[in-house]
Amino acid sequence: MAIFSLSARALLLAVLLTTGVTGNPIGLASSDSISICDTVKCTADTICKVIDGKAQCVPKPIECGKAVCEPGTTCCNPSCGLCVKPGMACTAHICPPIIVEPPCWTTSNWGKLVQCGPNVCKAGLECCNESCGICVEPGKGCTMQFCGGEQCGKTVCAAGLVCCNSSCGICAPPNGACTMQFCADGV
Repeated sequence: MAIFSLSARALLLAVLLTTGVTGNPIGLASSDSISICDTVKCTADTICKVIDGKAQCVPKPIECGKAVCEPGTTCCNPSCGLCVKPGMACTAHICPPIIVEPPCWTTSNWGKLVQCGPNVCKAGLECCNESCGICVEPGKGCTMQFCGGEQCGKTVCAAGLVCCNSSCGICAPPNGACTMQFCADGV
């Protein structure tokens, strides 16, 4: 009986090999769903970004309140979103919280429009990348890039905010309140 069992296994193996059946459980994916960063391992303090078609490990963005600090700077005052070079002085001024109002929704467009970062997706589209405000048809591919906001002194404003005081690197909503103080050298 053991000989028959061995022969059955050999026969099954021969059939599988000659018919081209493989044991790869991973199906082919569309090029829209694959990023070259999917195979890159970066250190703990970096992330993978596609730059000029190549995967590169870059420093993680440092969030500072509603802003993002540039590489080489640190967050010194999150209430104002101020970033400075390490060891530099920083203002202790406390900035009031910035309230960003969502777009006005009416009963005719409720449920049809989707807020997507700085943009609003029209009916039939979905938000695929909030940091860039990219809307696509459902099921379509999407870029996973991070889109920074407007440059504001030594900081980058978050999505939906604009630079209102570049000397201090303070961002606010469009037409929002802003401190008019002057910060020497961005501090």
